Amino acid sequence: MCLTRTVTVRRFECSGMSDSPGHSRRHEDTAPFGSDEVLPFEQQRRVHQFLTQETRYHILLTILGHPAHLVTLDEFEYLVPKNRSTIRDHLVRLREKHIVEKYVYDSDERDPRLPREFWGPTEYGVNLLYEYDYLRYVPVLRALQDHLYLTEKIQRHREAPRPALPEAVAKAFDTPDPDDDVLELIDEGLEAVDAGAGLFDAPPIAPDPDAAVEEGVDRPIDELF
Repeated sequence: MCLTRTVTVRRFECSGMSDSPGHSRRHEDTAPFGSDEVLPFEQQRRVHQFLTQETRYHILLTILGHPAHLVTLDEFEYLVPKNRSTIRDHLVRLREKHIVEKYVYDSDERDPRLPREFWGPTEYGVNLLYEYDYLRYVPVLRALQDHLYLTEKIQRHREAPRPALPEAVAKAFDTPDPDDDVLELIDEGLEAVDAGAGLFDAPPIAPDPDAAVEEGVDRPIDELF
């Protein structure tokens, strides 16, 4: 894809975001992929290289395909074929580039057994993903995730109450009906999943009853690699 627009960060403020030290709720106007002095095609090259790094790419597709677009660390660990610390490191990298943020669900009625921290896109993040045509495939990713086998724990995480996404972010996912090309991709993806393929080597629709399971791990060992 060849873009002519420069990549810049828009000023925004989102309620529900984590306000941990070093990460304020408001991202000031910055240029995470180069200042205005950097040529547009060089910014595009940097963005493309950053987004398509394998683990970060899988993280972003997991967020886009999630029903709420807010994902817990356990859900990432279940779906992305990397260990927890690697996933966390790349979430931090994405956060440093203002593409994702940690959202915290605070409620007096929150069940303490359920997660309270979720990772989701920022306004800048969805703008960037729109620029690079990622949002077009949200229906495909949703369909694939909806057909994956989930353990009881991951199902609880998926159904846990979450904070609301910022309005601008939520509206970005109000996509029109998929076109014929996207519908064809959905059909092809579902056929592959039915045949045993996984999302980033994630579990298929049904677990393999003969697969060896390591103690304390939800996923069969041979599905992890």
